[in-house]
Amino acid sequence: MSEKNSILKGDGYLWGVYIVLCIVSIIEMFSSTSYLIRNSQNFMWPVMRQIAFVVAGISVVTIMHNFHYKWVKLIMILLFPITTILLIITLFVGRWLGGEGLGFTLQPSELAKLCMIITCAFILAKYQDKERGGASTEAFKWCLIVTGGLCVVIAVGNLSTALLMGLVCFCMMMIARVESKKLLMLFSIAAAAVAILLTVSVAVYKYEEKTGEQVWLLGDKLRLEVWGERCVNFFSNDTPPCKQPITDENRQVQHAYMAVANSGGVGVLPGNSRGRDFLPEAYSDYMYAIIIEEWGIVGAIFIMGIYLSLLLRAGIIARRCEKAYPAFLITGLAMMIGFQALVNMGVSVGLFPVTGQPLPLISRGGTAFLVMSSYFGIMLSVSRFAKQVGKDDAKELVEADTVDLSAPNPVQK
Repeated sequence: MSEKNSILKGDGYLWGVYIVLCIVSIIEMFSSTSYLIRNSQNFMWPVMRQIAFVVAGISVVTIMHNFHYKWVKLIMILLFPITTILLIITLFVGRWLGGEGLGFTLQPSELAKLCMIITCAFILAKYQDKERGGASTEAFKWCLIVTGGLCVVIAVGNLSTALLMGLVCFCMMMIARVESKKLLMLFSIAAAAVAILLTVSVAVYKYEEKTGEQVWLLGDKLRLEVWGERCVNFFSNDTPPCKQPITDENRQVQHAYMAVANSGGVGVLPGNSRGRDFLPEAYSDYMYAIIIEEWGIVGAIFIMGIYLSLLLRAGIIARRCEKAYPAFLITGLAMMIGFQALVNMGVSVGLFPVTGQPLPLISRGGTAFLVMSSYFGIMLSVSRFAKQVGKDDAKELVEADTVDLSAPNPVQK
């Protein structure tokens, strides 16, 4: 069936990745939700809830990929002030807004990720240095202001998300060919700031553990003792995980390691996981550990390959784009999905400290699932409408006064 007569338009590989992730999500939600089932007394409720979000997510993708990606700028204009207000509210009420009593929960940091990517792509495309063939100093400055502002507010309650956003923005600036000396300066300052922050967090954690008193602001609002505890447990513990006693602090991590070990390399097959009965967040932060337990090394490599192939495919599409804006847009969205997935997988197998980042489109659905679905809708719109080298039926609609769409793609030079 031709694309003209098909509901599913755009790049077929991107559609395939999205559908596969949705299917895996439903299967693994059925396998990993014994903790929720015990609380709800309804063994089908978690799966039906996930299916509902998958259907809603597919609807989001279908609607968004039929709109030209140039209209994504409207999302930026509307979303930026709303996201900023919601993030400020979270400083006083916590990371999530809403609640079970209201029937929904919203994590504004998920909206902030999307807002940052769209805004940075727009800035990097608009402020191009025509003589040098890359992003100008203005682009570098405004990306720092936008990303820095959002990250500072988010870091108060969710440091891992702030670091992830900063990493994606930094990579986008690299792709946009910001001057190397500026990137090196930024990297040095950011690395020093993170090192100081983690050092302070460890000091706060040790002080509170020794005295039993909470440090005002640092331990209360900024939650530095949480990261201090994670760093101490990750870097300072020389005892192998299999010999560590299970405590309230390391229960999730230890049971995640047990789930991975229980796979035996070949897996116990879907529905036979034992780790799900002991991991309260098996359906969220540690979904990858359950996947390894049930599917073994093959499942682990397959899921990792799906995310890496998404990055590769987005890179191919971006390189073919003749204009800068769609190239930066699809690259930033794919990197956010891919990097978050790699962080989650690294935490599950003990490569990184605990971060609380869910596995994109596989962990339990919610507003994060719908936002990630919008990522795919935008990427598919780019693959469908962006004018690409060697694509005779390109459907790029360029307006004469639209600077960001008319800027050439520096990646092709």
